[in-house]
Amino acid sequence: MGYFDADAQEMLDVYLLETHQLIGQLADVLLETEKNGVFTGDDIHNIFRVMHTIKSSSAMMGLSGLSSLAHKLEDLFAFYREMGGRIDQAEAALFDLLFAASDFVEQELEVMTRQDYRPADTQVLEARATEYLERIRSASAVDGAPGSKETEENPEAEGDKARSEAPVPGELMNRGGTVVRLRLEPECRMENVRVFMLVRQISGLCGQVETFPRDIERSEATVDYIKENGAFIRFETDKRDEVLETLKNGLFVESCKVEWEAPLPEAEKKAETPAAESGREAEFLSVRTERLDQLQSLAGEMMIQMLLLDEALDQSGLLEVKEGIAHQINRLVTQVERTVMAIRMVPVERIVPKLRRILRDICRDQKKEVELVVNCGDIEADTGVVDIISEAMMHMLRNAVDHGIEAPEERAAAGKDRKGKITFTVESTVGELIVSLEDDGCGIDIERVREQARAKGLFVRPEETYDRQEVIGMILCPGFTTSDAVTEYSGRGVGLDVVKNILEGVGGNLYIQSERGNGTCFTLTMPLTLANMECVRFKVGDYRMSVPARQVFQFLDYGASRDSVRLMGEREYILYQNRMVPFIDLRKLYCLGGEAPENSIVIYVQGKNREGCILADSLYEQKRIVIKQLPALFGIDFRRNTGVSGCSIMGDGKICAALDVEILISRYEKEGAYASRL
Repeated sequence: MGYFDADAQEMLDVYLLETHQLIGQLADVLLETEKNGVFTGDDIHNIFRVMHTIKSSSAMMGLSGLSSLAHKLEDLFAFYREMGGRIDQAEAALFDLLFAASDFVEQELEVMTRQDYRPADTQVLEARATEYLERIRSASAVDGAPGSKETEENPEAEGDKARSEAPVPGELMNRGGTVVRLRLEPECRMENVRVFMLVRQISGLCGQVETFPRDIERSEATVDYIKENGAFIRFETDKRDEVLETLKNGLFVESCKVEWEAPLPEAEKKAETPAAESGREAEFLSVRTERLDQLQSLAGEMMIQMLLLDEALDQSGLLEVKEGIAHQINRLVTQVERTVMAIRMVPVERIVPKLRRILRDICRDQKKEVELVVNCGDIEADTGVVDIISEAMMHMLRNAVDHGIEAPEERAAAGKDRKGKITFTVESTVGELIVSLEDDGCGIDIERVREQARAKGLFVRPEETYDRQEVIGMILCPGFTTSDAVTEYSGRGVGLDVVKNILEGVGGNLYIQSERGNGTCFTLTMPLTLANMECVRFKVGDYRMSVPARQVFQFLDYGASRDSVRLMGEREYILYQNRMVPFIDLRKLYCLGGEAPENSIVIYVQGKNREGCILADSLYEQKRIVIKQLPALFGIDFRRNTGVSGCSIMGDGKICAALDVEILISRYEKEGAYASRL
């Protein structure tokens, strides 16, 4: 049996969501204040509010340790509020304490859903908070700093007085029961939904519950009224104190004040039944990611089955069924698939706080000064893609600071700003995400990379035949590192190899540009969604292949273009718009045998860094299809050696190979035309 009882288990998802948001807000405040060295009045108030809310919600969930820890930190910032509401010279110890508490809460949130979860001990952190508070209190007493007294029970009393007091609505006073005015904390957002969730919490304890304004869960127009006047809740119950305690301990509840009470008529007491309206479900739901993953998988399988159904109807001659009922079902399946994709889309910018925190920790450990510049806009991607970006950026950010950004003294001696700069940029094209991380550090030492490559025996052909980009690409090999010592952040040759592998697992690519003395730029490209992709399918011999539609720019007639093909060295090129681009005959490349028919099609494709033309026998269609990843049995090098990144299923059940345009053209240019036989 899990740690939480049935009531707490029902609220666990909401608690996790809310607390994650609060910890995110805390991280934003701490990173900004540490950068400026000053806690403003708003900063102190925001941290106090975060701790106050975590204290209340954790107590409601039965997490006494977390509640006590948050209470200690709430006391600390209540003291700062009393002492003038500003900290002009914040100590490093204060930031260490708050970051440690933030990390502890996050670690707890990660494991709370496990069946064997048991709360971790908070005594060490509580002792640190108590010791710090006692120390600054002693220092304040010696300095004689002035302060104003505030009560812990009602820390927001001053704010309440400044607000207008709307009278209790007459319609709530016409009947018996208890009427309370519920005020929520400023800036909590979605006030109407939060009040509705509190009403649901107490509905099991009450015979009747009603609110003013009415229909709060459905009408966003009630938000402004709740912000200004609070929400009025009238309830009838014989458990008055328990209901009031539940409301006071609710998430983001600032105050709960009894405004009116009257005894219930005897007839109403006898007829008392749970309110029907309390059973209505909220319009907002918290859904576990694994359920969305399952829904996405089912939507993909439905698309595959519809392809098989269309093919079966064609073979059976049931065109009327195909164009009628089957067509309508196909449309519905497509709508379901697109809806699932939309649900899974999240802002890429949500990983920025994590990156700032990682940067803060490594800069402090290595005594470097670095500014993170973010250019994300409002770009969204599939939640799975964003998680992959987060993991990749974590390794690349550490690599940029550890290997790229110099110490402040070195930068000053080189005529640079003492503070380094790392720029995180996200761009979106049709169906593709382009993410880059660029630093203004020392750049990659090519000669050092060559030395390490020789020592590891990575040159498989004469070294002088490797161009600059090929040498730089060797830093992605497993176990490759230019560090002389192993540290917490580098030296094992694991980070960039991990990035390369996770990108290849989702059909992405990694590019590196570096200039000695001026810095390095890592660029990642990957699909916006992992569910499916718009692709162009074509036939080569007896085989089916596809390329992403976003990379297909033009179709040419092979018969009319054949005279433009030239053999240059060991490679074939074709004249396309006054320039020579690689010309790849897939029959020869994959040793499929036979000759291309006279009516073959030339497909001009262009990736981020490479372009070329592919010779195909004939085209099938352009269609959104489900791309399955290659099984592990093929090995990690199969994709980079063949240019095949995955596969899909045709309507007749045959396999269609998904080609990676960038890898295909790159291998063709490096290895020669068809001599190496991929």
